Amino acid sequence: SFTKEDEMDQLVQRYMASGAGTKAQVMQYLNQVFPGVEEARVNLFRADALRSFIFILLSALAIFIHAKKWIKGPILVALIGALVFFDLWQVDKRYLKQEDFVSKKKMDVPFGLTRADQQILSDPDPNFRVFNTTARLDQDSRTSYFHKNLGGYHGAKMKRFQELIDFQIGKGNRAVLNMLNTKYFIINNQNNIVAQRNPEALGNAWFIDEVNWVANADSEITALSNFEPNETAIIDERYKNYLKGYNFTKDSTATITLLSYELDYLSYSSSAKSDQLAIFSEIYYPAGWNAYIDGELVEHIGVNYVLRALKVPEGEHQIEFKFEPKSYYLGEKISMAFSSLLILAALGLLFIEIKKVRAKN
Repeated sequence: SFTKEDEMDQLVQRYMASGAGTKAQVMQYLNQVFPGVEEARVNLFRADALRSFIFILLSALAIFIHAKKWIKGPILVALIGALVFFDLWQVDKRYLKQEDFVSKKKMDVPFGLTRADQQILSDPDPNFRVFNTTARLDQDSRTSYFHKNLGGYHGAKMKRFQELIDFQIGKGNRAVLNMLNTKYFIINNQNNIVAQRNPEALGNAWFIDEVNWVANADSEITALSNFEPNETAIIDERYKNYLKGYNFTKDSTATITLLSYELDYLSYSSSAKSDQLAIFSEIYYPAGWNAYIDGELVEHIGVNYVLRALKVPEGEHQIEFKFEPKSYYLGEKISMAFSSLLILAALGLLFIEIKKVRAKN
């Protein structure tokens, strides 16, 4: 059975694992606070036991009065419902205080526009990213409310992007910020929060002139420290077969333009007089994202540690990226099959019951 000694041992291990001190220091601390914790637990238990007893007593009294036919059934239900409501209300107030409730207006618009936000929102092109240097990059939800935030919080963050933050973005690597299409920085300028435009942001997609092959992922992220993203793509050697025999040449007149930006769909138009290698300022995620050129499924690869690259032939083309995860569509088919079986089973049982009723009549 679990004893107080067991609980003390577990607490000691947890404190020591967090670096709180030696076993003797942790034991001394716990011996000081544990009696107070134990007393608080006993008091809470007694208070809740008394509450429960009062509610049980009142409920029994209501049932007794109803059994004596002093009140009718609907009144008994109302009394029991009132007791349940009051009980739940008291318990809920332990977790949700008055200050936890906000007006609908404040909830719908949790943040007010700043001067910096207004500057950025006046840009007619909405497809760029914003880096708020006045907040932590991995905990900034405010910027995400108004703009396409370079950072922000998510419980399932991609490891590669976190590594990019730790090794490059956190060190202020402008080349990486440019390839991520960071068009605006929110900065603190003499206690005034303003937006600063980055003229070097590379946009949503561009063509490069050359490839720098590296041995592995570690070499790839290290090479980002010194390169020109508008000219060079850093690519892991595991993708060499993708570009084997493919010759792309510089074309100063070549263009690639973003046409549509959705959560699960991106569309571009390209025009070039020679074959090109295009870099897209979007995260490379092969487990779901597919690339199409003029409606035909084509292969694409990862470059610059986190971005996408695609071979684009000469001429004019429509390029599309669609999020089509196989797991989702497979799950949807399985769900549809079982739902259909459930409906058929229900209809079958209904048909059998109708036949039984007719047979009796």
